Amino acid sequence: MTRRDFLGKVGWGAIVVAVGALAGALARFFEPNVTTPAPGPVEIGAPGDYPVGSLTFVERARAYLGRDERGLYALTAICTHLGCTPRLESDTLVCPCHGSRFTRQGQVVSGRAPRALERAFVGRGANGRLFIDRGRPVDASYRLPVPVDS
Repeated sequence: MTRRDFLGKVGWGAIVVAVGALAGALARFFEPNVTTPAPGPVEIGAPGDYPVGSLTFVERARAYLGRDERGLYALTAICTHLGCTPRLESDTLVCPCHGSRFTRQGQVVSGRAPRALERAFVGRGANGRLFIDRGRPVDASYRLPVPVDS
C-alpha cells in the first residue's frame, strides 16, 4: 500500500465518521429532552392539601392537580406538541420548548400545540389519600367531588 492510498483511506474514514456523527446529532435533535414516568397510580396527599382555586404541579405524577368548585381534576404536564413540561406562569400554563400556552383547564390559547392537555384520573384510595393515574385518561368534564370542608 502506498502512502497516497493510506492517506486516502484515512481521509475517507474520517469523512464517514463525521457524517455518521452529524446524522446522529440530527436524529437526537428531533427527540424531546424529557423523561416520562410510568403511568400508574401516584399517591399525592389529602384533599385538604389542595384549596379551591389552586393548580399544583405534582412532579412525581408529572401532572397538575387543580381544584375548583366542582372538585379535583388532573392535567397531564405533557405538552401535546413535543412532550415538554409546561410551567405555570400567573394564570397560564406555558411550554418552554416552543411557547404553546394553555388555560388552567388545559385548553390551547396559542402556540404550536395541536390539542388541549390530556386529563388524567383523580381518585381516592381506601386510606382516604388522593392519587393520580395517568394511565386512565378521562374527559374534560371529569371531577372527583370533594366536600368544601375537606
